[in-house]
Amino acid sequence: MPVWSVPDVSTDPDISISDWQIFETENGSRHFVGSNVREHTGRVSTAIQLFDPTALRGVTSSGRVYQLVGPRGCSADGQYLWERWCAINGVTSYTDVTADVLVEGET
Repeated sequence: MPVWSVPDVSTDPDISISDWQIFETENGSRHFVGSNVREHTGRVSTAIQLFDPTALRGVTSSGRVYQLVGPRGCSADGQYLWERWCAINGVTSYTDVTADVLVEGET
């Protein structure tokens, strides 16, 4: 599967992803990983800046708004892109923090 650039946030400001997870890198940045509902492709976000666990909606460092749809899950395409993103960005370890982030919102 190829990895390509995504449209600028001014062109594509909102993305809905399904089969989503939230991963945290060893440096503490958190990212949405899943499948772009409209394009039917894997998706990895820039670092999450704000997240509303009740609305399942977040804003990333690019300014893009992500809407998480359906139950959390695991996207094979998203996982592939995440692993490529980690390799390109020198990330050597990460943790699935999805459950923790959702619980944080309940407190």
